[in-house]
Amino acid sequence: MIKDIVVNLPLRANKDRITAFAASLAGYFGAHVTGIAFMYWPVFVCVQMGAAEARFIEEQDAAAKRAADAAVERLARETGREKVSWDSQQISVSVDEAPGRFAEIARAFDLAVVAQAEPESGAVDDLIAQAALFQSGHPILVVPYTQTVPFKLDRVAVLWDGSAPATRAIVGAMPFMYRAKAIDLVSIMGERDLRQEIDGADMRKHLSRHGLNVEPKRLQMMNDITTTILNYAAENAPDLLVMGGYGHTRFREFVLGGATRGILEGMTMPTLMSH
Repeated sequence: MIKDIVVNLPLRANKDRITAFAASLAGYFGAHVTGIAFMYWPVFVCVQMGAAEARFIEEQDAAAKRAADAAVERLARETGREKVSWDSQQISVSVDEAPGRFAEIARAFDLAVVAQAEPESGAVDDLIAQAALFQSGHPILVVPYTQTVPFKLDRVAVLWDGSAPATRAIVGAMPFMYRAKAIDLVSIMGERDLRQEIDGADMRKHLSRHGLNVEPKRLQMMNDITTTILNYAAENAPDLLVMGGYGHTRFREFVLGGATRGILEGMTMPTLMSH
């Protein structure tokens, strides 16, 4: 069940596609929403602190507080429309510490909602999404920066390759699939030795035993996995993509698998990921 959602609130109103979407998601499930608004510390190099430097820090702190207040006001407005409960936290933090902090917070929720990073301007959003994927222990729902419509579940596409991350993504997506009108179980021929071909390990049969009407889709590999997935999505327009998130941490750095990185960069539909 999805009853408790946390969302990383964008700090720029003109770039905010996620707040209204998160509120509509909460309205769909009757869930509570907690908004996290980070107030980032100013980043500058200073050999000696003087009056000008101190004034600069004060101005930057005040600007960060105004942006966080505005983000919370947008959340209040959108949740009011959906008539769902909400609360918020405003957290003063460095840019480097924000991803790990959000991942820790997300552990106490059913689902973390994060924004897809915009090209050339969404480095922090990208790191927050990666940290939540690797470290929260829960699924994350990534919302495209082009998202304009509320949450809906006419069609769900589930990517299945027999792996542990894909399995965890399916488990995390069960509340969504129970409400979906149509479910495609998508596998890519030639990607790997598909585990559903092993007797007794058929994911379609497993989902059917849960009362889910699943249509298997076998895709022929195109140039690469990412291109194959995005081409399928363009032709079938699923409302939600479900997939495993691949990668690992190395010296506290997040290293994404190629397909995971490609989808995070090129996705045009909300995507549920689990590592």
